[in-house]
Amino acid sequence: MTSMGIGTGCLEAVKLEEFGVFGGPRLLEVGCGDGRITAQLAEKATCLVAVDPSENELMRAVHRVDRVLFSRASGVQLPFADHSFDRVLFTLSLHHQDSRLALQEAVRVLVPGGRILAMEPAVDGEAQQLFHFFEDETAALESAMAAIADSPLRITQATQFEADWQFESKHEFSRYMFAYHDLAWNAQTEAGLFRQLGRKAADRPLVLKDKLNLLCLSV
Repeated sequence: MTSMGIGTGCLEAVKLEEFGVFGGPRLLEVGCGDGRITAQLAEKATCLVAVDPSENELMRAVHRVDRVLFSRASGVQLPFADHSFDRVLFTLSLHHQDSRLALQEAVRVLVPGGRILAMEPAVDGEAQQLFHFFEDETAALESAMAAIADSPLRITQATQFEADWQFESKHEFSRYMFAYHDLAWNAQTEAGLFRQLGRKAADRPLVLKDKLNLLCLSV
């Protein structure tokens, strides 16, 4: 179990609140993962529903967060009726699926006048470059942004910011990365990851900058 942090006060949650994530009583988080950001949202949300297609990640989230209704589902096939939510949030997840279908599903479950929020990693961010070491997500990230641009949705707000990811050491970061990618530990791969960290590999704690794009979309 990693004790990876996400910055003092969780900057992601702060930015989401500024963009109106709590603008209605019913919030759907698509791609909650292990509940890292879900836990922050749950502190203020009136009714929070979170979905993720990974059984392992969902179980971690269930054990991490109370007062949330979790469901195993993909963003391209949401198990909810039309007009069920006031806000739909993609938490670093839009690029992990067919982005166009996922946006269509988000619109379907959204109430008239609702909003979709999409938080996506920037391709050139420090943390994202380290994720590329395991799996290059450049094409997927660009495809997600293209899906938004090509959709009938209107961008009402947009910003880019950097949040901190903090680990006790490079070894804890390595454990997190292998677990995230569902890979067995490998000494050669870990050594390559440490080389990617460069001088930061010696830092305790290890703090990485995660550059994120946040967009608010209306129908």
